[in-house]
Amino acid sequence: MSDEILYKKKELYKIISEDKERELCFLMLYWVYEKDAYSNLVIKKADKIAASAGKKIDFARAMLYGTLTYTFTIDFLVRHLTKEEVEMMDPVARTAIRMAVWQIQFGNNIPDYAAVDSAVEITKKYNHKASGYVNAVLRKFAESPEAKRYLEQFKPGIRVSLKPEIYGIFKKDFGKQTAFEIGKAFLEPAHITVRFDAHKTDQKTLIAELKKEGITAVKGSFIPDCVEITGGLNGLDNTEAFNKYGMFVQGQGAMLASHIAHPRVADKILDCCAAPGGKSTHMAQMCRDDLYIIAVDINESRLKLVRDNCERLGLTSIETVCADASKISKDDKDSKKTYDIVLCDVPCSGLGLLGRKPDIREKFSYDELDELIPLQYSILEHAAKMVRPGGTLIYCTCTLNSDENENQVETFLAEHKRFHTVPIDKFLPEDIYMDEERQESVANGMITLLPHIDKCEGFFICRMERDRKEEES
Repeated sequence: MSDEILYKKKELYKIISEDKERELCFLMLYWVYEKDAYSNLVIKKADKIAASAGKKIDFARAMLYGTLTYTFTIDFLVRHLTKEEVEMMDPVARTAIRMAVWQIQFGNNIPDYAAVDSAVEITKKYNHKASGYVNAVLRKFAESPEAKRYLEQFKPGIRVSLKPEIYGIFKKDFGKQTAFEIGKAFLEPAHITVRFDAHKTDQKTLIAELKKEGITAVKGSFIPDCVEITGGLNGLDNTEAFNKYGMFVQGQGAMLASHIAHPRVADKILDCCAAPGGKSTHMAQMCRDDLYIIAVDINESRLKLVRDNCERLGLTSIETVCADASKISKDDKDSKKTYDIVLCDVPCSGLGLLGRKPDIREKFSYDELDELIPLQYSILEHAAKMVRPGGTLIYCTCTLNSDENENQVETFLAEHKRFHTVPIDKFLPEDIYMDEERQESVANGMITLLPHIDKCEGFFICRMERDRKEEES
């Protein structure tokens, strides 16, 4: 298959304008599977072209995210029912078969023949020689007894479409039952939440105003200054309320990190790995823009997103700096370079985002994890040097893996005696779920949000404080 087709805007415009959504989905899947692209970026590109063509691509989007979500299960079923190894197939055939199997197994009201025939025709266009093979595999799959495709008979990891590397981490950290509940929750549609400036409106007022503008919203599950959008984000940024009330699309876990940081007027704050600026802008809004925030990120193009968001929200308290947070340092004699709050939302495996970033299911590897863990620790260690005596250090991730979360904190505290965790119960919203296990964790300065309990992304937050004495004992 010529890679040129993947990047020709005219060809994509023609495909979209002719309502060939299955072919569009095939190309997007091919980008993700074979070219290591990210699903959110390919759908963003397709959406832009679709808008210029006056078209919607809802079916292609659903098929894309559905196929990516269930790839592990799809590959198992193909191997189980047809004795064919998906990984050994031609890339075009592999992509077409996965897309068609999702339609047959998981698609609602999609006739088997439509899924099979369209996959064969798409394969003919991009690799004619493989079309006969695709036809044979898919017909064998479609004609297999439904009893053999019944997912409840298989192991839990297959049922929730999590490969052993991921499911094993969940089982190790949370036990078999909770691991399965987490996996099931990540198969449900992701909760889309939007933060607003609590000094400008409240949940009830905002929900009513959004309804007038055709946007359906309900209260967030526990964060007071957010709403959950239930009918999709389409058109939200064109509403009067979006800019009027300083709205920002953000997960509740990330919002909770700002609440636990608990910024106050006139604080000096360092936000490491800050782009696109969700936490920086949240903390600024919490203090009516009356504080000083340095937003650091290694990627200059992503820092532009921070500046753009500040401009849209009318915030002037945030300064951006392009720097590597794993190497950031200060002159110990310059007290101006210490901060009241230092927040580290470090790069992580993203296992808490499986509900809205399904390609993580496929891309995750232990090799990547082995590279991330020392990077996370380096960022935490360097960031700690920037905390003033008596100041606060926040460590957080969007993953559900103790090696990246609790174990990192434990190692850090063992090696940095001037820091200690503090209870965070007073920073938590009233509506957040609490049980005995969570109460114990909260008393130790940490909280792990779980998708099946908290109705949000998986997220870990720890609050530490530096001893008020200047030097370590």
